[in-house]
Amino acid sequence: MIHLNQTTANTTKMDIGSKIKFFRIQKNLKQEDLAKGIISVSYLSKIENNLTSPSEEVLQLLCKRLDVSLAEQQDENIFEELLSWYKSMMSSRGEKVHTLYEEFSNKIQSADTKTYMYFVLFELRYYLYMKNLSHSKKLIEKLQQFMDVFDVPMHYYFQKFYSIFEYNHNNFNESLVHLKKAEQLLHRNPIIDKFEEADLFYLFGLTYSQTMKVPLSITYTTKALQAFQSIYDFKRSAECQVLLGISYRRIGEYDRSEESYILAQKLSESLGNSYLQELIYHNLGKLYAMQNQQTEAIREYEKSYDLSKNEISLRNVNSVYCILLEYDKMGNQLQCKKWLQIGKDLLKYHQDDIEYHLYFTFHECILLGEYDRFDEIFQEKGLPYFQDKGIQEPIIIYSEILAQYFESTYKYKKASYYYSMCYRELKKQTFLQ
Repeated sequence: MIHLNQTTANTTKMDIGSKIKFFRIQKNLKQEDLAKGIISVSYLSKIENNLTSPSEEVLQLLCKRLDVSLAEQQDENIFEELLSWYKSMMSSRGEKVHTLYEEFSNKIQSADTKTYMYFVLFELRYYLYMKNLSHSKKLIEKLQQFMDVFDVPMHYYFQKFYSIFEYNHNNFNESLVHLKKAEQLLHRNPIIDKFEEADLFYLFGLTYSQTMKVPLSITYTTKALQAFQSIYDFKRSAECQVLLGISYRRIGEYDRSEESYILAQKLSESLGNSYLQELIYHNLGKLYAMQNQQTEAIREYEKSYDLSKNEISLRNVNSVYCILLEYDKMGNQLQCKKWLQIGKDLLKYHQDDIEYHLYFTFHECILLGEYDRFDEIFQEKGLPYFQDKGIQEPIIIYSEILAQYFESTYKYKKASYYYSMCYRELKKQTFLQ
């Protein structure tokens, strides 16, 4: 965690401008609403930008309308509790995280301005943790209005949380932009908690993995693993091993990939963590699939699916999709139809997820032999979506399927187009360019 210089002092008249601006925005008031009957809007603007010192009478009237005090002391106990709450979000202790949020929501109104601002920042992280992206977006928009009064650590947290928001929208390139800003800000703070540094490195590894920049993913994930191991965080160490396994698989280092998964499996078993076990089974399935061991791959995918099938989660949709892919490779249409229907049923709970709706639509076209429709949807919706999100793997999979179909029907121009597309994406993935 970044440690702040937390001196106790009365708020000066110049400092109060930032405080007034913060609480006005927090209470969803326009400058006109706050200034009405007290001062002009232009004068309030100067106060909020710390360009002028108002009289005591004006300060009292503004603060009364905002229901805040003129003088304050930073409550270091509440501040440390806030940091502890934030850290618990990265340790995935759901019950505790939610309980602490309810407690802070009730008592934070009496905290000093700086602590309150950190609460709003960590509230953003809380809604990201809860996967409430619509509320997260509103908080980002609110926070952007008073970024000019952030200190360096506040800017760091905002950029980090913004990157997580973009990641959850599959905007991986945008996520990296914010991560790089966060990394620059992190290095401007001399005292950094090892856990915070490790978590940022892990986010880099995760995001670079999504953009298929495997060497960078390995570099950052290894740094994260070393940091988590140094503080004996076995759960996060296991997550790093899974991510390393994915990267090694992508560059054909199958033995190293399996070794990472086995290490992760040992850790997850010792922790009794079913989510990690589900993740490991899924990625073992991917490893076997890469080696064309379809039976073994399906076995591992089904283990993963069995652990998550009672949840309304995209994780079980992903497992179903991967099982469908393997049965398609085997030419088992009966099983393909079965798992396609399971996937479509699950997607009723995820109407807004474009990616998986595309996947199952493509496979429905394949099973029905509607390749012209498949080609049309891929060109109009699939390809633009995957390119915009920087997702290469489905472009490789579906361009090859379309290429093979058009070759078999003697449409060589279209076949050549899709083979070229597949080759270009493979070059990006295997670093041959």
